[in-house]
Order: sequence, then structure tokens, then C-alpha cells
Amino acid sequence: MNLLQMSFAGAIMIFVIIIIRTLAIHLLPKKTFLVLWRIAAIRLMIPFSLPSALSVYSLLARYMPAASVIKKNVPKTTGQIAAVSSGISNTKFTSAISVEAIIWAVGVLVCGVIFAVIYWKCRQEFRVSVPVNNSFIKNWISTHQQKRKISVRQSNRFSTPLTYGVFCPVILMPETTEWEKPNLLQYILTHEYVHIRRFDSITKLGLIVVLCVHWFNPFVWAMYVLANRDIEMSCDEEV
Repeated sequence: MNLLQMSFAGAIMIFVIIIIRTLAIHLLPKKTFLVLWRIAAIRLMIPFSLPSALSVYSLLARYMPAASVIKKNVPKTTGQIAAVSSGISNTKFTSAISVEAIIWAVGVLVCGVIFAVIYWKCRQEFRVSVPVNNSFIKNWISTHQQKRKISVRQSNRFSTPLTYGVFCPVILMPETTEWEKPNLLQYILTHEYVHIRRFDSITKLGLIVVLCVHWFNPFVWAMYVLANRDIEMSCDEEV
């Protein structure tokens, strides 16, 4: 399977998932949709096909024998002319493919640069944050220890809590955080802790890679947006 076939098959799967999500968003656990999005991402990145009587390729294959019979009945002279014409067509087709490949590569590069710049800017913002070491945070960290050291920091450049980092995860809290409300803080920190425990940073990075490869497919953009929403809703559900 080439990239276009993979993207087309992935688009069909994404379309089906969107329909399921629309009909069952309040009926199924949010983790269900995360599993479906992962399957769609694998479908987009790994070339494989499942044989099926309803497959587009199976339907096209039904007409291939007829085409073969027609070719067998062509006279040799005509066949030679057709071969020359075919060679010219193949040359043009190869040139067209090369141009399309260049356009695709440029699109991948542009998307990659955009996401890299966004990450770099956020990283610069993260560096100006300050650590939080009040008694509540110290107690919370002591009860949520992992092999990876978790730290909590605070910044005036972000309005909502977020988590970044894989090996040394950081929970970044806004400067307006009301530290005197431990019950609310418990929910917020637990939400971010679920992100850390599930390695959602890697999942989001994987979605970015899929989006960069299939930047020309609008269904992949829809998957990127909806999958990120479902990651957040799944964390809320678990909290």
C-alpha cells in the first residue's frame, strides 16, 4: 500500500469513529475512543490491508481479468506501439509522482517546523516558572511517587494547569491558583497525574507525527483535534 491508499483507508476509519463518537459519546467510557484513535493512527502509519469482499481493492480486482483478456487480443504491432506509448506515459507518471512527493515532503517539513517552534516557545515559557514547595504540595508529591520524579511549578504565563515532560514530568500551575482550596487542588493535580501515569505526552507526540505525515488529509486533522479532547475527557472521567 502506498501513502495515499493508507491515508484513504485511515480516513474511512476516522469517519466511522467520528460517527460512533457522536452517537455514543455519553454512553461509552472515554477510554474506548482513545483505543479507537490509536487503532486509526496505526492504520495510517503501518501499511497493511485486510482482505474483504466489500474492500475497494477487492471490487476493483473483479474487473482486472477482463482487462487482461483485452490485452491478449491486441495484435503484436499494436502491442509494440502500445508499449512505446506506455513507456512515455510511465515517464510522465514518474515525473508527476516526483512532484507530488516533493510537495508532500515540503508539507511534512512545514508542519514539523510549526510544531517544533510552538514547542520551543512553550519550553522557553516553562523555564521562567518557579517551584512550588508549600506543605500541601509536599504532602501530595509524597503520596504520588513514581519512578519518574514529579515536580510542581507555577507560572504567570499560563491560565490553566498543564503537564509537560516525559522522563522528569512537571505539573505547571497558573499563578492564580487558589492554594487554600485543597479539595479543588486535589482534583486538578489528580487530573494531571493521570496524564503522567498514562504517558499522554507520548500519545500526543504520536498524534503530531501522524498529522505531519498525513497533513493533506482533513480527516487526520479532525482526528488530532478530537483525540486530544478525548484524552482530556478520559482524564476527567478517571478523576
